Amino acid sequence: MTVGAMKRITFMVVLSLASGTGESRAGHEPFAVTVEFHAPPTCPDEVEFKTTVSDRLGYDAFLANAPYHVLVDISLVGRTLEGRIEWRNAEGRWMGERRFPSRSADCQELVRAMGFALALQIQFSAATGAPPGSDDTPVPAEPPTAPVSERSTSPAPPARPQESRAMTEEAALTEQPDSTRRHPGPTLGIGGGAHLGFGLTSDVVPFGRIFGNVAWPHLALELAGELGWPTITRREDGAGFSQQLLLASVAGCGILARGSVCLLVKFGQIFVSGKDIDEPAWARGPIFETGLRLGWTQPLGRHVFVSAHGVGLVNVTHWRVTLDRYQVWSSSRLAATVGLDIGVSWP
Repeated sequence: MTVGAMKRITFMVVLSLASGTGESRAGHEPFAVTVEFHAPPTCPDEVEFKTTVSDRLGYDAFLANAPYHVLVDISLVGRTLEGRIEWRNAEGRWMGERRFPSRSADCQELVRAMGFALALQIQFSAATGAPPGSDDTPVPAEPPTAPVSERSTSPAPPARPQESRAMTEEAALTEQPDSTRRHPGPTLGIGGGAHLGFGLTSDVVPFGRIFGNVAWPHLALELAGELGWPTITRREDGAGFSQQLLLASVAGCGILARGSVCLLVKFGQIFVSGKDIDEPAWARGPIFETGLRLGWTQPLGRHVFVSAHGVGLVNVTHWRVTLDRYQVWSSSRLAATVGLDIGVSWP
C-alpha cells in the first residue's frame, strides 16, 4: 500500500468518526444534492442507492431544490461494469467526476462502493465548505508526531465492520491507475452454441457452432465456424436428396450495455447427395450470405456468459437441386436463424 493510500484511508476514518460535525460546527442546513440514477435492470435501483448514502450519512441528503446535481451512471463495459459519479452546479456546469471500474459483474457491490464514495464527498464538503466534484478527495497533511510523554494511551475505537469494508472498497477503487479507469482494455471470449436455420436448406436445420471474440466497451469482433445437421428431402416415390452446410462467419458488432447489433458475413460450402435413386450423384457448391444479427448477453458471474441472438440473412449465391433432370428444390433468397450461445471471457 502506498503512502498516498494510507493518507486517504486515514482521512476516511477521520471523516467516519466526525460525520456531521461540519454541519453542527457551521450551524448551516445539512448539505444536500439532487440525484439522477441510471443502471442496468439487474442492478439495485435508485431507492436502494439513496438508502445506502443516507444510512452512511445519518440523514436524507437528497432534496429536489438542492444547489448541486449528481449524476450516477452504471454501464456494462465488455463483460464487466463501470460506474461514474458526475457533479454539476445549479447552472448545470460540470464540476468534476469520478469513475469506478469493476472487475466483475457484481452490480450490488459496485453500487454499495459508489454510495459510500458519494457519502464521503458530501461529508467532506459539509465539513470543509469545499465545492464537491473533485476527482480525488483532498488529503490533509499529516500532523506532527507528538512527544512520547504527550501521546494518548487510550486505544483508538475500532471501526465498525461495515465501515471498514466500505473504506476498503473505496480505497481499492480510487487507487486504480488512470489508464485503467479511462482506457479499459479488450476482453477475450470463446464459446459454443446452437441455432436453428430457416431458408438455408429444404427444411429447418439445426446448427452447432464455435466462436471466439474480442470486445471493447462499445465494439466487438467475432470469428466463428458452423456445421449444419444433414437434412433429407424425399419425393412421393421415396427417392430424395440430402443437404449439409459447412460455414465460417465474421461479425463486427456495436455494443450498448448488454445488447448488440452486428454486421455479419457467412461463407462456406453446401454438400448435396442423392438418396435411394438408381444412379446417386454427389455435388458441392459455394455459399455466401450477409445480414444483421441482434443479440443480448447475460453475465453469469465474473467470467461466464450466455447470449441469445437472431439473424436475418440474404443469400447472395443461389443454387438448385435436380433429380432425374427435374428441379426438385431451389434456395430461398432470404434466410434467418435463432440461437443461444454460452461462453467464457477474460480478464
